[in-house]
Amino acid sequence: MSNAPYNGYSWQQRARIIPAYRKLTGKHAPFEGEACAMCSDPNRPPGEWHSEDYSEPFSFQPPQSFPLCKPCHTRLHKRFKAPRGEWQLFCHHLEAGGYGAEFVKLHDLAERRALCERVASGAPIVFARIRPKEPGPHWWQNLTLDPESLSAPWARPRPLRPRPDHDAFLGAFKAVDLSDREITLLRIHAASPRRTATMRTLAREGLASDSYQAANSAYGGLARRLTSLLDWEPDLREDKSPFWMSVLAEGWTPPGREFELTMVPSAAMAVSELK
Repeated sequence: MSNAPYNGYSWQQRARIIPAYRKLTGKHAPFEGEACAMCSDPNRPPGEWHSEDYSEPFSFQPPQSFPLCKPCHTRLHKRFKAPRGEWQLFCHHLEAGGYGAEFVKLHDLAERRALCERVASGAPIVFARIRPKEPGPHWWQNLTLDPESLSAPWARPRPLRPRPDHDAFLGAFKAVDLSDREITLLRIHAASPRRTATMRTLAREGLASDSYQAANSAYGGLARRLTSLLDWEPDLREDKSPFWMSVLAEGWTPPGREFELTMVPSAAMAVSELK
C-alpha cells in the first residue's frame, strides 16, 4: 500500500485495514483463489486486493473491497496522473475481455498514444473481442478522475466515523424545533454540489450575509442541539474543544480555498424530507 491518500482517506487511515483483516480472520489477505474483479484474470497474485472504502467498521467484500491483479490495481491508482484518455482506453480493453497484463502487449506505446488522443477527443473506440465479458456497467467504469477526490471528504463512500442514520436525523430535526433559517441552511448545504459548502457560502445564500461567523453561530448552535438529542460524541479540534458541526458534516481545507464541510449522506437524506 502506497503512502498516499485515496477516496478522502489518508494513508494512515488506509493502512489500518490490513492489520484489521489479519486480526479478525487470522489470514494474510481476503479473496483467496478469486479472479481479478476488473479483468477476470484467474492468475491474480495472492494478497493483491483493493479497497474503495476505508471507513470503519471495515468491509472486506464488494462493493467496499475487491480482488485485483497487479496491473489493474496499479492502473486504478495511477489513473489520476496517467496521460489524458489512457484510463478510459484501459477500460475499453477490459470491456473487450482483455486481462490487465495484456494491455501493453496488445497495444504498443505508439498505438496507445494515438488511441488516447481519439478517446480524449470523444471519438469512438472499438476493440476486437478478446474473450467473453459480462455486460456492464462495472464498478470501475465510473471511478472519478478528479484528483481532489484523493483527499476530499465528499469522495468517501461512508463517513470516516459512523453517523446517526436517516431515521435518527429525521426524528432529531423534528424534535429540535427548527427555525426557518436553520431549515434554509440545512437545505442549501444538502443541495450544494457534492453536499459540500463553506460557511461563507452558507452565510451568503442562507442568511444574506457576507460574514461566515453568522453561519458559524447559527449552524453551530443547531449542530450542538442535534448532538445532544442524538447522544453523539463530537469530533475534537486540536485544542480538544468539541467540533459540533461534525455530527452533520466532515470538514477539510482544500489547497488555496476556505475550510469546507461535506454533509454526511444520512443527514442530507433526512433534510430532503423536511416539510
